[in-house]
Amino acid sequence: SFIALPKVESSSSSTTKPLSAPKWTMQVLLLLICMFLCGSAFNVPSRTEVEVVAPPTKLSDVSVPVFHDGRDPFDEADDRHTQRRRRFLQRLVSSAGVMAPAFGRRAIAADGAADDVDAKATAIDPSVAPPRVTSKVYLDVKFAKYKEPKRLVIGLFGEAMPRAAENFASLCAGDNAGGRSYAGTRFYRALSGNSIQGGAIGSPNTGRSGLSSLEDGATFPPDNFDIKHSTQGLVSAVRNPNGEIDSRFFVQTEDDAGWADGRYAAFGIVLEEGGGMDLVRRISNVDVQTPQNSPKDPITIVACGRLDV
Repeated sequence: SFIALPKVESSSSSTTKPLSAPKWTMQVLLLLICMFLCGSAFNVPSRTEVEVVAPPTKLSDVSVPVFHDGRDPFDEADDRHTQRRRRFLQRLVSSAGVMAPAFGRRAIAADGAADDVDAKATAIDPSVAPPRVTSKVYLDVKFAKYKEPKRLVIGLFGEAMPRAAENFASLCAGDNAGGRSYAGTRFYRALSGNSIQGGAIGSPNTGRSGLSSLEDGATFPPDNFDIKHSTQGLVSAVRNPNGEIDSRFFVQTEDDAGWADGRYAAFGIVLEEGGGMDLVRRISNVDVQTPQNSPKDPITIVACGRLDV
C-alpha cells in the first residue's frame, strides 16, 4: 500500500553554506537603529554621535510614573508605537556591554559627567532655598458635585523662569493678544499620590494639546530646567512632543518627584492662601476613568486671574 520513492543522492559539491555577515555589520546596524530611536522616541536633537547617545543613558535610570496601562502620563507622544520604541531603546541602552564598543563608553561617560556638573552648578532646590515669588495668580476650581468653587493660589517664579511664569499669568488673566484664558478648562488628569494636570486650552477634555499666551498660541522652549522637583505643590509645564511649553501644567502632590528633573520645567508653587495642597490632593484623589485617568465628574476652572503680591 506504500509507494517507494527512489533515493536521490545529494552531491557534496551542490551543498551551499549560509552566508554569515561580519560581526562589525551587526554593530553598525544596531548603531543606526539606536541613533534613529534616540531622535524619535526621546525627541533629542541631533548633534554629535556621543551627545545623541548620552541622553537615553541617563533616562534609562529614571523611574517615570505610569498609567495603569503602562504609559508615561506626562508625555504627549504616548501612542503604543512610540512607547514600544522607547521601551526597546531603554532595554538596548541598559545592555551596555553590546553597544559600548561601537559608541565608545569612555566618551559617553565623560560627556555625561560634564552634563551632570553643569546641571548641579545651576540647580535650585526649592525644599532648601525656594526661588522668589514675584507674582501671584488664582484658579477658582469647581467640582461637579458642589455648588461653590474653591480657590487655588499659585506663586510664580518670575526671576528664575520669566517666560514660563508670564505665560501662565497671562493665561490666568486673559490679557494676551488672543484673549485666551484657563477659565472654562478642566483638570483632565488626576494621578493619586502623584499629580494633577490641567490647562489644556483648545483641548479641554483630552489634554492632547494646548495654546500658549503668544499671539498665535505657538509653543516655545522652557527658560531652563534648573528648579528641582523636590517639594510638593510645584507647578510645572507639560511638554508637547517637541519638548516645548503651551498652556498645560501639572501640580505634584508629593515631595520626591526626581523623575521630573531635567524633563519638565517648574515655574511656580501652590500657596496656602486658598485651598492650598488640601485642594490639590482632593482633586488628585477623585474617581477616574482609565486608561486616561480623567476625573469621572468634571473639575472645572470657572474663573482665574492675577493677584497682588
